[in-house]
Amino acid sequence: MAVNQLERAFSAWPILTQVAKQHRTISYKSLGDRIGVHHRAIRYVLGLIQDYCLSEQLPPLTISVINSTGKPGDGFIAHDLNDFDGGLSYVWNYDWDSINNPFNVLSSIESYSSLVDALIKEPEASSDVYAAIPSRGMKQILFRSALLKAYKHKCAFTEISFNEALEACHIIPWAQASDSQRLDIRNGILLNSFHHKLFDRGLITITLDYEICFCDPKEQDGKYSKYDRMLTSKLHGQKMNLPFRKSQRPLAEYIERHYALSGWEF
Repeated sequence: MAVNQLERAFSAWPILTQVAKQHRTISYKSLGDRIGVHHRAIRYVLGLIQDYCLSEQLPPLTISVINSTGKPGDGFIAHDLNDFDGGLSYVWNYDWDSINNPFNVLSSIESYSSLVDALIKEPEASSDVYAAIPSRGMKQILFRSALLKAYKHKCAFTEISFNEALEACHIIPWAQASDSQRLDIRNGILLNSFHHKLFDRGLITITLDYEICFCDPKEQDGKYSKYDRMLTSKLHGQKMNLPFRKSQRPLAEYIERHYALSGWEF
């Protein structure tokens, strides 16, 4: 995740909150012009703001950014667009003055880079970084950035390299993890959104020697299409893509905890 996108999110946040307070919408082009970004690149900025609002359970602030159809584009997932008016009303009537710009902490290139480097070079000190960042949304953005760097922007299962599809998957889920484990990159795997969901649901995992393990390798649970097979049973037994440094790879104790939480037995 490029640092300049965080700086742009820092600039876009007060514009969007002001639009909300005025009960208005704004076009992608108008927002881009105001923060000096081409309108096609605005989706990256909005993605950060959308992720923050989702993680903090805030109203879907980015619903107010619309295209020629009068609604948000395809990247908007924070609210059902069949209830577009309801989503706008939720945003317009929220007290945005009660929230400081959440991207202020990470808007500095020097500060942001140093935090990412700290998570990568000293994973065991992740609790210090956790304490330094005030919000869960910012913590998760930082965690994803560290995993992107450790895994060289490639999915650990498929080597997909589309940044927009790559997500930070926790081995021990956030809710069950300690403060130090939540930002420990050894408790994370960079996965595409499909395999992230399978991992969270306990349908796929990794062994202690970093092989991918699917829950139904013999395809006994119903009929598999060619693409089902390619994304699940065909991966079974394959080695996952790992960070180069062993110190950044998933810890056995975290993997075993995932087994216990998901019902895996080996």
